[in-house]
Amino acid sequence: MEMMHREDFSEGSIPFLATCQLEGNIGDITNEEATKDVTSTVKKASQDSIECEASTGFALLTEGTTIASTGHILCRPLQFLSRRHGLVLASLSPLFFSIEHLFVAVLNETLDAFQVVFMHVPVLMICSLVLMIYKGVRPPRDYKHYLLLLATGSFQAIAVCFIALSLKTLAVGDTVTITRTCVIQVSFLSWLILKEPLRLFDILFVFLAFGGVIFIARPPFIFRNILGLSSSDVTFHGIFFALAASFGIALYTVFSRKLFKLGVNGLFCIFFNVTATVILSGLFTLIFSRWRCPSMFEWLFSLLAGVTYAFALVTIFYALKVETATLVSILSTLQIFFAFLWQVLFLHLPPFWTSYIGAFLIFVACIAITVMNKPPPSAPDHLSVMDAEDDRAT
Repeated sequence: MEMMHREDFSEGSIPFLATCQLEGNIGDITNEEATKDVTSTVKKASQDSIECEASTGFALLTEGTTIASTGHILCRPLQFLSRRHGLVLASLSPLFFSIEHLFVAVLNETLDAFQVVFMHVPVLMICSLVLMIYKGVRPPRDYKHYLLLLATGSFQAIAVCFIALSLKTLAVGDTVTITRTCVIQVSFLSWLILKEPLRLFDILFVFLAFGGVIFIARPPFIFRNILGLSSSDVTFHGIFFALAASFGIALYTVFSRKLFKLGVNGLFCIFFNVTATVILSGLFTLIFSRWRCPSMFEWLFSLLAGVTYAFALVTIFYALKVETATLVSILSTLQIFFAFLWQVLFLHLPPFWTSYIGAFLIFVACIAITVMNKPPPSAPDHLSVMDAEDDRAT
């Protein structure tokens, strides 16, 4: 019995020790000594247990703090993107626009420019129609709105066709850079049509942008002694088409602002304008008898061009709903950078150094005129009409 108790008695076996002391089965140990030993052992075991639990809790707390801090660091970019998703959309729009221009430039090598427009723009028409049905957008009832829609549709169709014609003979970077002068032209057209104020700075920025166009066009009477150019080396008709496209975009922008002020939904404007573009480009293709049966490769590139075009317009549409028009306009100038990047990487066409200077001058002019024409805090700086229309539709 005593042997069994000694074998079972081990360090930490407190309940068994207390039982033996109560039964009086501990041979040489007196009751008083046993009581002291039991008390001291219990205190020691309790202290060890508390220290163990404390150390374990501190380790868990340290580990949890480390995980929480690591998670906080990892979540910072995601929290910023969630708060400024409009900024991300505004940055993606020029990227998609530049990719669409790249696909159009590739298709222009084998197809007619009007046919290229007719093949890839219907993708945007389908996407805008789906969004209209999903949002429950209703068409306007006033016939005056449709007169303005006819104007904006015609201007957009002309602009898109002229961009395709310009890409036929002009490099992607030069075409995109010249068409970005529409930002400067909008100031003059807003003054003429919408009676908005025109300041001296706007005129100075126009001359700055015009200087950028001169550097890109490289007329021989200016650059003959510098670059050794002749008249045959310069594609003036490509420059003309790019300038005409920028003028069409400016007119389209001004009349679209007029429509937004009248309460016409932005999605319906996109659908109507794209429909007009498809109809006019199809008529131009039939009139000039330049339709050619495209290959699978050309159909694929047309689909990709249409998808990127749709993404570009949809992203800028929703960016304008949550970000200011000034910020969206500034970020849209990134299209110049992307266009030159794709031209060098994929088309293997290094630009002239004059193109870089011209692009820089136009870029500065666009940024400056956008910042200087920032509306006052009391005026709406985004397309709040779209927000109201969407809220009423939902």
